[in-house]
This record gives sequence, C-alpha cells and structure tokens, in this order.
Amino acid sequence: MKRWHVSAVFLLLLALSMAGGAAAQDELSYYGIETVIDRTFTVHTTTTLIFEGPVSHLDYNLDFPIFNLTVDTPMASNSCDSENEGSGSVISCDFYGMGAGDNEVQLSFYTRNAIKKFGANYEFRASYPISTPTKRMYSIIRLPPKGTLAGEVANQSFFPPDGKVLTDGKNIIISWEKRNLTASDTLTFSTLFEVVGTGGLIWDVSVIALTLVVVVAMILVAVYMRRGSAPAVQQEVKVLPLLNKEEKRIVDILARQGGEARQRALVKETDFSKAKVSRLVRNLKERGVIDVEPISGRENKVILKIKGVEVSQAPEKEQGQKPEGQGA
Repeated sequence: MKRWHVSAVFLLLLALSMAGGAAAQDELSYYGIETVIDRTFTVHTTTTLIFEGPVSHLDYNLDFPIFNLTVDTPMASNSCDSENEGSGSVISCDFYGMGAGDNEVQLSFYTRNAIKKFGANYEFRASYPISTPTKRMYSIIRLPPKGTLAGEVANQSFFPPDGKVLTDGKNIIISWEKRNLTASDTLTFSTLFEVVGTGGLIWDVSVIALTLVVVVAMILVAVYMRRGSAPAVQQEVKVLPLLNKEEKRIVDILARQGGEARQRALVKETDFSKAKVSRLVRNLKERGVIDVEPISGRENKVILKIKGVEVSQAPEKEQGQKPEGQGA
C-alpha cells in the first residue's frame, strides 16, 4: 500500500509540474494592439503576441467581425483561419516547430463594425481577450485625418481614462500601457471623436456631389472651347487688314508655301535684309500671327498660325526693276 501511495503522489507531482510548465510557456511577455481608423471608418488592427515559450495552438476571440486576416511569424509552418460567429470573430492558429527564438506572432485584420455614430460624433469600442498572464501590454488608437477628441476634457473622450494623448503631426493618437495582467482581466478600449470641417461625415454626400458638379463643369468648358475654336480662327483672319504691306508679304509667302518656311527663305523671297526680316517676324509673332521654331542655333522655322489666308499670286517685281518688254 505504501508503494502505491508513493507512486500516486509521484505521478500527481509530475502531472502538476508538466501543467505548470505548459502554462508558463503560454504566458505572454508582450501583447501589443495597434488600431488605425482611416477616413472611410475602416479599422485596421495589428496585434503582436510574444510568448514566453513555444506554443502549438492559439484561439483569439474578438467582439466584432473581421476580414482580410494576415499572419506574420518567423516560424516556417503555421496555419491560421478566422471565422465570423454572430457579432464577433474567432481566429484559430496551429503552430509547428515554434522555438525559443521564434515565439512572436503578428495578426493583422480589418473591420467595419467597430464604430458607431452618436449625433455628430463617432465611437470606436473594442474588447480584446486576455487568456494567459501577460507581463506587458501596449495599445494605441490612431484617429482618422482631421479627427479630434469629442469631449471638452480629453480623458473623458476615451476609456480607460489613464490613456495618453499624442500626435504625429497628422493624426491624434491615444495610448495605454498595462503591466502584469492576469488571465481573468478583460481589456476594453474606446474613444469618442469627431471629424473637423466635415460635419462629422468624412465622405459626405454633398462633397461628392460638389465634386461631380465641378468635373462636369470642366468638361462642358472644354467642349465649349473646342467648339469655339473655329470662330476664333475667323477673328484671327480680321488681323490681316491691320498688317502693313511688308508684313502682308511675309504672311503671303508663308500661305503660298503651305503655312511654314525657313527664315532664310523669307529673306530670299522678299529681297529684304536679314535684319528687316527678323524685325518683321518678331512683330508678327508678338501679334499672334506667326510662331517661330528654332531649327538650329543659326536657323529658324517660321510658322503661320492663323487659318483662312487667301493665297495671292506671285508678287510683282520690286520697284526699280523694269517690266519685261520695255526699253530703257
């Protein structure tokens, strides 16, 4: 009988020591929760779990449905799935070959069901499980762009009230740090916020409607300007009567040569000096009649911009030259 009692006691102590070892391995040295609320009220949560030792299975319960779950871990093999159950979700993971140096798991997921509207304000609230003792826990909530705390007193706009308010220059951030949590603790974080300058709506219907109106107006203006280009050409033709004889000659030569010619050719055709042609070209360009396109460092192409110029016959000989068939 004594031998039986000794064996029973030994087996009981061995079982207790093994159970205690497994519990120690399941303990968390770090539990991090980063919550980012974007301008569409979609919430992106990244949870980081660092275990004291290897674990083979994890069940992670949430009080809101999630989607787009991704898992990041240094382990070579793992299997994680999420299932929405009623108003919450369960993430179940099996790990293979977790060692002392690869005992970190990062869960990333999205939800659109953790924010509720109260008048012009919005509340984010979420509870996270603590199924094992945790040495250190850190949680942050990043408000959307232009989001501000709704309460006049800062710590009345979030829970737990011992959070700290920070900013990265673009977003307001509330952070909490907890230590030595037990398996019976429940972590619930919430914040009440509003969005400045949008009446509480980030993508307000009126903003979208105004954007559509502006886009349609721009399209109509572009169509009108395109259709109005033909009358503008006719107005440009009215500039021709205001040109002097020498300027008209430059325009006439360009019209006869298909709307463009080298500046050197204009000198040859008109018998004007290079300086005079340069001056005429400059004057016509300033009045919007022609354009000048450099061909090289010493040569330009002159382009007739206005349309509808009637091409005249070849000009008469310059004064000082006698018509053919006449004597001296």
